[in-house]
Amino acid sequence: MRASAASGELPRMLAVLVVAEWSYSSWGERVLPRAKPSLPFWCREWIDLHSGTAFAGVVEYLRSLLDKEGPSLSPSARSSCCEAFLEAVHLEKAFFDMALGVALAK
Repeated sequence: MRASAASGELPRMLAVLVVAEWSYSSWGERVLPRAKPSLPFWCREWIDLHSGTAFAGVVEYLRSLLDKEGPSLSPSARSSCCEAFLEAVHLEKAFFDMALGVALAK
């Protein structure tokens, strides 16, 4: 993910942002209905930040930017963008798997 940020290539950076923000949006919407008022402030703020129509709009905007970039990419740039997207999916999945494993171990 850092390599995509350091690349200076908008499509690669968007690919990583779309994966991260879309996964957090999906998570936020899933946990919001079950979020208890007794949660620590920082936890509730994290849920609120990543749920709702405003954040969904941000994710949709990022997706639309990535969709606009796609048709103009060269084959090698498209491949680089796809690799960044898939790596971000792998890393986000690993993060959520780890977090769930820690939560279940308690």
